[in-house]
Amino acid sequence: MGRLIVPLKPGLRHAAPALIAGALVLGASGTLAQPVTHDDPALRERALELVNSARAENELPALEADDVLDEAALAHARDMAERDFYAHESPEGETVRDRFMEAGGSRWKLVAENLARCEGCPTPPGVERVEGFQSGWMDSPGHRANILARGLEGFGFAIVTDDRTTYAVQTFSGPGAPEGLQPGEEQTALAAEDVSERALSALNRARRNESLAPLESNAALDRVAAQLIAGGDGDRLIDGSGDLFDKLPEGERRDWSGLNVVAAGCGGCGATPTAADIRRFVQQWLDNPAYEGTLLGGSADHAGFAMDADGEGRKVAVAVVGTRR
Repeated sequence: MGRLIVPLKPGLRHAAPALIAGALVLGASGTLAQPVTHDDPALRERALELVNSARAENELPALEADDVLDEAALAHARDMAERDFYAHESPEGETVRDRFMEAGGSRWKLVAENLARCEGCPTPPGVERVEGFQSGWMDSPGHRANILARGLEGFGFAIVTDDRTTYAVQTFSGPGAPEGLQPGEEQTALAAEDVSERALSALNRARRNESLAPLESNAALDRVAAQLIAGGDGDRLIDGSGDLFDKLPEGERRDWSGLNVVAAGCGGCGATPTAADIRRFVQQWLDNPAYEGTLLGGSADHAGFAMDADGEGRKVAVAVVGTRR
């Protein structure tokens, strides 16, 4: 019998966005034989079958095998075996997100990783070893949370041995779920007009709390917000008046004495715009002193909103507030 080791105190953190469970467990030093990769389809198939069985029991959609995730998992399993360390970060600080992107993955997807190792286990590892690792992960809250996370689509797996230790890596990815999604809340996609209506409602609630007059919806400002998203790269959007007037219909430019814009984005936060996203973006703006002054201060009396989701986890939201002459 070998000794099964999984991280005993898994942590949870996001890294633009990465969902990582686990803690460092140091292995003994010593000279290692050349690691052996066990590229057995039966092991990967069983690993995926076990994960999908657990997800089905929790009414979650099944994951699909993903070559990019397999490559990322294998790179880390081999690296740990070759350099005798056991952690989610390499000695140089490389994370699961770095490995996923190096293998060709999207920077915007949610990425998760589970690790396990077994010292002195028989080699080559068989299906029973994969089942043992899965049992250990499911008994660990942080690892279980990765397996049962919402918003995942793909799965990767690798298993590597050296002369004394078996290393296993599970990797997951997907568009993720909206931040701030409430328990039991469905991820219902919003139409463009619903995005504007809900954002304006959330903003006006905050204005009422400050005894400020509500902003009125404006279709022209909705279109300006949509143009800013369509014309930008998602990573940078102007914060100030700039060329906003040029984005208005020519006949309406003189109707406004001032325009300002605020923007926010997220990664790994779901595939489609939802009410939870609207709540989250509006709260982000209100928590930012510079943005709060734009939304709750001055003489603005109208607003427009737009939001875009690329289906892989990237979302961008823009609010344009204006003062009519």
